[in-house]
Amino acid sequence: MLISAEISSAQDSLYKVDVQELQYDTNSVRTPVTLDKETVENYKNDPDFNYEPPEESDNWWTDFKSWISDVWNGFWNWVGNLWNSFWQWLLGDTQNTPFWSIVIQVLPYLILAILIAFVVWLFFKLNPGARLLYSKEKPGVFFSEEEEIIKTRDIKKLIDRALRNKNYRLAVRYYYLFILKKLTDAALIEYEFDKTNSDYFAEITSEKLNTGFRKATNLYDYIWYGNFTVTESDFNKAQSTFQQLEQNIPSKQ
Repeated sequence: MLISAEISSAQDSLYKVDVQELQYDTNSVRTPVTLDKETVENYKNDPDFNYEPPEESDNWWTDFKSWISDVWNGFWNWVGNLWNSFWQWLLGDTQNTPFWSIVIQVLPYLILAILIAFVVWLFFKLNPGARLLYSKEKPGVFFSEEEEIIKTRDIKKLIDRALRNKNYRLAVRYYYLFILKKLTDAALIEYEFDKTNSDYFAEITSEKLNTGFRKATNLYDYIWYGNFTVTESDFNKAQSTFQQLEQNIPSKQ
């Protein structure tokens, strides 16, 4: 019982409020504040009493932002009106029912989600990043015109087409590329579009083939790069040289 009394006394002391009598000053002379017009104007002109946020000065940037905001808001207002007009035309007054109201509100977000998913799928499908990163590992797909002819075209058909069109200079070019292809297939040279004739001369170890190839190369340079009309007789002479060289090239190894 003694302990309970002490606890109760401690609790009473915690919640005890010291109430003091409020004292009023009845002796001082109090003069009410008077604000005349001039004083009010002085306060209004004092920047320390100006609590309005500063106005942003007009310049091309603020005008541009305002224009962008107006265009953006106008665009979405137009889209919203168009969307509402479509459903009004399609459903009439039934668009105001609870079911269709929910559908009309949710459908734009669903369409947007599908569009984003399609763009993501298309990005991974095309995979431009992989093409950019791995393009150096697959240079064979990028051919110069000469490479494309040698590696992928039927050169004999190109020769026949040039002859039908009586384009004898072009026929000589195709025949020389055909010789390069035959030498490459026979592993006598390693074709590269940026190699010079001297590089190929150095690769051909057979003296007979080397001599024939030099003759064919000189004839090709003369006809293809010469500034004169190439006749059928000129082509026949070149063809004879090419055919003789072709017969000396061993079969594909």
